[in-house]
This record gives sequence, structure tokens and C-alpha cells, in this order.
Amino acid sequence: MSIFPKRSVPGDTVTIHWNFNTSHLTDVHICPWVRIGVKDPKGEVTMLFEDHVLGLPDPKDQPPQDPSAPTLKYLNKNLPLMIIADYLSGQHKREKLVEILQNIQSGRHYYFTYHVAKDAPLGKYTLISEVHSGGEIRYSKTAPNDFFLIEKMSLKSTDESGGKKNAVIVNHSPEKTPVKIVGCLPTVDGKMQTSVKVFEMEALEEKSISLTASMNFLLYNEERQVVPLQEGSPDYLIRNQQVLELNKNDGSTYLMKKDKEEGYKCTEQTKALWLRSDGLLNKRHLSDQELEAYKELKADGLITDIRF
Repeated sequence: MSIFPKRSVPGDTVTIHWNFNTSHLTDVHICPWVRIGVKDPKGEVTMLFEDHVLGLPDPKDQPPQDPSAPTLKYLNKNLPLMIIADYLSGQHKREKLVEILQNIQSGRHYYFTYHVAKDAPLGKYTLISEVHSGGEIRYSKTAPNDFFLIEKMSLKSTDESGGKKNAVIVNHSPEKTPVKIVGCLPTVDGKMQTSVKVFEMEALEEKSISLTASMNFLLYNEERQVVPLQEGSPDYLIRNQQVLELNKNDGSTYLMKKDKEEGYKCTEQTKALWLRSDGLLNKRHLSDQELEAYKELKADGLITDIRF
């Protein structure tokens, strides 16, 4: 079985792949009762599939009547590359790799989705895979790896004293969680350099880390989740990425929406805020004059607030 993604967060969806392979059947058919489900960290079970699955034997190999058009045995399987990569991962001998590739083509591939509730418990979710046939149960050959993790990280507090900044971060999961701390260092020419720390948080650990940049972010859940490590307003301003900026020779700037013919002419104040709204401008840093420009630009749908 394969799981994507292996690490997720409350509110997301996990996709589970199950391969039912019947290439070993020669002159008999099978029709097992199959159960596929998920057990959460509290022991609650959610069944995703419970049904009989018919497996028919392969035909005996016969020489093709037309050598230029070999006889097909299987329908084409359009598997995502990530599933193929998962099958081929690990230390396998050449013979095993050939077997894996053959099973991919000859197998029947099923996909199930599991929605993780917003209030779902954190930790390890274990897959249930049972194939009932003739009073016996066959379990997944990949059972030790048939699980996924639901994670959550947060900022507890920040502290600045003696010219040094620190942040206390919390791993709310009862499992170890890899994290990445990114410090953002703006340069004088308007570009950005970053510093990076990568480490693993222990289960339910609180950890104090030093911050070396003016802006810092915690990334986790395979870097899909971002937690700002500066206290204050959670809102950051971003330009509408579907708006075209048009600069005239006389120095005036117009903002053009794709679905409208007329444009918005920037004042000196609104242009300055438009240029600064790059996704990392915190709303709490705006002056009273900039707040007025913000209200005007937001009312016209030219900038918006985002929260990480």
C-alpha cells in the first residue's frame, strides 16, 4: 500500500493506494472479502472499503498470431509517478525490482480518500488492510509502513532581551516532527537572503530557539505549513497577483484587472503600499496614512490579507 502525503494536518485529505494483484492465479478464480480502513490514534476505526473483489486467472501464454502485434493481457495502468517511486524505493535486488514493475502492470489499483477532520487527534494513523478468503485473512505486505502522521506546530511566545531574540515553539503531536526554521534577511538592493536550520522536534516538545533575522518562519509538514515566528497581527498584505501593473512615461502607475477595461491610477501613497505588499508586509507595521491607502486598495480588490 502507498499513502500520500505521509504527513498531513487536520482538515486535509489523505489518499491511500491499494494494489490487488492476481497474476499468480493460473486456473482458479478468487472472490475475497476486502476491508480497507484507517485507525486513528485513539483507536477509532473508519472503514473506506468493504466489498467482495473478483479476481480472474490469467490466460495461458500462447505465441501471438502476429509477432508485430503482441497479445495484450492487461489494460494500461496510468499510475502517478509518486506511486511508482514509492514501489521502487528502498534497497531491492534487481530481481525484486523486476517483480515490483510486473506487479504494477498486472495489479488492479484502488484509490481511497480519507478526510482528516479539523478536530482530529494528532499522531499516527494506521491503515487496515484485510483480504478474507476461505476463512483466512491476508494482511498487507507493507504493513510496517502502512501509516500516516497528523501534525501541528505552533509559536508559544517570543522574547527579546540583550539584543537577542528567541522563540518558544511547540510540537503538539505525540510523534517526532521534522521542522525547518528560515530567517529572512532583506538586502540593500531589495532582494533577500535566508538562513536555514533543520532539526527534529520530539513528541510534545517545547523548544526555545534563537532568531537571527528580522523575520523568521517555521516550516513543517514537508514544508507545506508555515508559522510566522513574530508576534502581532497574523495578517500579511499581498498584491492581487492577477492585476497588471502599467507604468507610464510620465511616472504615473496604473493597475489593470484582466476582466475590466478601466484601470486604477495610483497615488504616491497607494503606489508605495502596492509595491511593499509582497506577502511579508505585516499589517501591524502600517502607519495611519498607510492604513488609509490599504483600505482604498483593498476596497478595489487590488491587495488582500493572507494568513500563514
